[in-house]
Amino acid sequence: MPIKKTKKEEATPKTEENISKDLSTNSTPEKEETTFTLSSVEKMMSDLEAKMMNKFQNQMSKLKTKSAQSKLEEDLAYVADLEEDYLEKPVVFFAFSFNFSIHGDKKRGILSEPPHGPVTFKPIIRTKRKRGKEIQVISVSSVKIHSKIESDYLRNHSQFGIAFYENMESAMNVDAIWANKMVEAQQSITRLSDVQVIARSKQEGISVSQSPEDMRRQLVEKTARRSVEQHEKKLYGGIKSSIVDDKSGRAIVERKI
Repeated sequence: MPIKKTKKEEATPKTEENISKDLSTNSTPEKEETTFTLSSVEKMMSDLEAKMMNKFQNQMSKLKTKSAQSKLEEDLAYVADLEEDYLEKPVVFFAFSFNFSIHGDKKRGILSEPPHGPVTFKPIIRTKRKRGKEIQVISVSSVKIHSKIESDYLRNHSQFGIAFYENMESAMNVDAIWANKMVEAQQSITRLSDVQVIARSKQEGISVSQSPEDMRRQLVEKTARRSVEQHEKKLYGGIKSSIVDDKSGRAIVERKI
């Protein structure tokens, strides 16, 4: 049986061309890199900066609005408190002194100040009054209070009813010597601590089964009364007795020399 010979194809230029064409067709094209110009980069940076600045300004505006609203609410609350505290008809306090002011008060070791600052009384009357053989100089000052809180503070002050009063009649009717001795005693007792007040009350025979404020007031009154007695003893201690003369009917006063 005869054997068929295979025919070998020789590589021709045309064949090589076809192969190269197929290879170029199957190969993946390379991507081109994106390039930016300097002007486009600057514009992008400028836009980003403007956007961030706008966001920052919006946040600041919100914060300022919130702060302003909060301050407005505080102001309105403050004004409301003032309106509630205001007294259309003022309370008038009188002091038995020509120049008098209140800067604070001390109770149970705690110092408190007037709610609206020092209270200053203005002089209104200065006159003379005869008491026995003595001539007393009476000086009265006053202050008008338009605040509920301040008037309550003054009514609860340790010197209320001693150095100052709530009505003119009480200030004018008080004895000048007694008032001065009460003020002196009150200033002395104020310096004592609560423990010292209790000890002093026991010495003076004052009951300690009460508040320290009540003990202080009783100590003040007792100290002032003792001081007045000593004052009167100096004035009238020389008078021993008086005898009525039968012949003339006159009282003969014997004095110590």
